[in-house]
Order: sequence, then C-alpha cells, then structure tokens
Amino acid sequence: MLLIPGPVDVPEVVLRESAYVQNHRSEEFRNIVRSCQNRLNEIADASHSVITTGSGTTAVESMIYSMTSPGEKVIAVSFGEFGDRLVDSLRRRGTDTTVIKKSTRESLKKGEITDILGRHKGVSTICLIHNETGNGTAIRNLKELVEEANSHGLKVLVDSVSGLGALEIKANSWGIDAIATCSQKGLASVPGLGIVSLSERGRKLVKASHDIPVYLDLDVSLKFLAKNETPYTPSTGSFRALNAALNILEKEGIETRWKRHHASASFVRKIMMEFGQQLYGNEENFSDTVVAFKPTVPVATVVKELAFRDIIVSKGMGHLADEMIRVGLLGIVDNTKIARFLNAFSEIAGFDRTFEPEDLPAETSMYKGLLEAVNQ
Repeated sequence: MLLIPGPVDVPEVVLRESAYVQNHRSEEFRNIVRSCQNRLNEIADASHSVITTGSGTTAVESMIYSMTSPGEKVIAVSFGEFGDRLVDSLRRRGTDTTVIKKSTRESLKKGEITDILGRHKGVSTICLIHNETGNGTAIRNLKELVEEANSHGLKVLVDSVSGLGALEIKANSWGIDAIATCSQKGLASVPGLGIVSLSERGRKLVKASHDIPVYLDLDVSLKFLAKNETPYTPSTGSFRALNAALNILEKEGIETRWKRHHASASFVRKIMMEFGQQLYGNEENFSDTVVAFKPTVPVATVVKELAFRDIIVSKGMGHLADEMIRVGLLGIVDNTKIARFLNAFSEIAGFDRTFEPEDLPAETSMYKGLLEAVNQ
C-alpha cells in the first residue's frame, strides 16, 4: 500500500488502461484527449488543459517558460523543497525573482503581497506553491491571496502538482492564469503526464516563443489541442489511464473528493497528536494530502517496520530525512487504508490502540458504487 506523496496506488481499471498502445493520430485517441481535457477543465474551472507526456516538473517548467520572460520581475513564494525548485526554474528562465521564504510554522497572510510590491517595483507575476509535500503544508487561503494579486494586476501562476484533484482550486473563478499539475497524485492515475490548465485570461497570456525548448512551448501544444491532438508522440497508455481515473473522479464528485481528503488528513493528524507525535505545520497551513510528523520512534525503524507490513511511507527530504515521516493521503485513500496504517503505526510505536474503518469520520469512506468502480 503506497502512502507516499506520489505516485499513488491506482485502481485496476486505471492500471489496465495504462498498458494500452495505439495510434495517437486516430479518432479513438482524439476522443480520449477531448474527454480528458473537458473534464480537467471542469475540475480546475479552466478553459484549456494542455496534457504533455512528462511529470509535474514538466508542467511547471512548461508554465514558467511559456508564461514568463527573461528579465521579467517575479515574486515567488516558497514553503519548502518544491517551492525552492520552482524558484530555481524561474531563475533558470532568467527572470528577476524575489523570494518570499516561509517556514513550516508560517503562512502567507493577506497584505504581504501588497507590502512586498511596495518595496519591489515593476513586478508583473507571482508564482505560488499550492501544496508543499516536502513538509506537509499548503496555502489554505489561496483564493484570498489570488484576489490580492489580481487587485495589483499581477499574472498568477500556481504549482498545484500535489493539490489539484484533492484541494479546491479554480482558475477562472478565482483569477488564476495557469495551474500546473500531474497525473499521479490528486487525480489518482499512473505517472507520465504533466498538465497545465489555463483560464481564459491565461490563454491570452501565452505567446509564441522562440527562446524556449519547443517541447515546453504551450503555444505549440495549444494549437494541436484545438485538434484534440498532441504535438509529439505521447504516452498513449498514460492518457487512457488518466481518462479512466477521471471517470472515477466524476463518479465520486470533485467536492466529495475534496471533503474526503480534508477529513482523512484531519483524522490522521488528530490521532498523531493523541499519540504525542510532533506535527509539522499548523492549523493555518496544514496540507490535506500529506501529514508530516516527527515520530517518537526512530524514522528508519518506522519506515522499515511499515514496509515489512507492506505499507510504504516517505522519509523527510534533505536535512529532515532522519527526522520526518510523510504520510501521503492522495488519490484513492479511504477509511479502510487509513485504519490499516494507524493500526500498524500504533503497534510499531507501542500504543495500545486499534482502529476499525467504522471508527473514522463518514467523509473518509467511499460509497459502494464508487468502490465497485475502483475495484472493477
């Protein structure tokens, strides 16, 4: 059982579709592209969703290279490892980037964007990390911050690689120009696809570029997307798997999935606190997709003993590798899987508690019809 920040366990129907090889210029495949794009647009409240064979990093760099220019003044907000990677991509692009660096105990509050703009003139773009799997934090007031950025006329680019599908985010309604994500996290499909969802305004900000790799050029991809095609040979199986995963998400309902992730993360954090584990983050910035904590048992022991029970979690990253456990709750994680993890951790850490799936909040479960779709 994978309980890591991605990739996630996927239903059998999704796994089967991932092995399918077909003509990527066929009408059958165009229908797959059309179906994926239409439903991604609904999930992200977007107008266009470019799907590229690659990873979340492919999507982030495609967004950055296609929607910023060398010398452009940019604000970037980092809460950890993946925020730092976003900053690195911006600087490789040649932008003049000012970084707002936050710790796991901090959040970005309303007014901070206005304040930094008062000290840094000429800024045209802000880049935000929606969810930081490196330490289990997230921007929970994203809508409010986007409204503030919009009031100053900023272009808004959001890395929601580990957010979209699991956390609420809306491009058109909130005023986000582009959202970068991937197939193997909140959407609960196999690895292999990077996705950039654009608002109507964001589409107009994508210009033809001659100074970036053609593979990352959203303008090129959008021209092919109008024909329900990709510019280059895609991973056809990954597209088909995504389509199957989106079928399941549609059955569950996006708002129900948001609630399931929130209820699951909240319950796991509650039990970890009752067990006396030290959580990373706080009520203002907790992630709903990853619970990060410092265990009272050595990290290496927890990871090894859980793996012995066929439960895979992640250690921390960098200097936190020997201090942090990260439990991923992305995708198709429900009360049954959470109870199994909690029982295993309770045993390993020496706590005399057991959990049944029925002990968890109702929002953490999946109804029978959905389970049948997942297990078919």
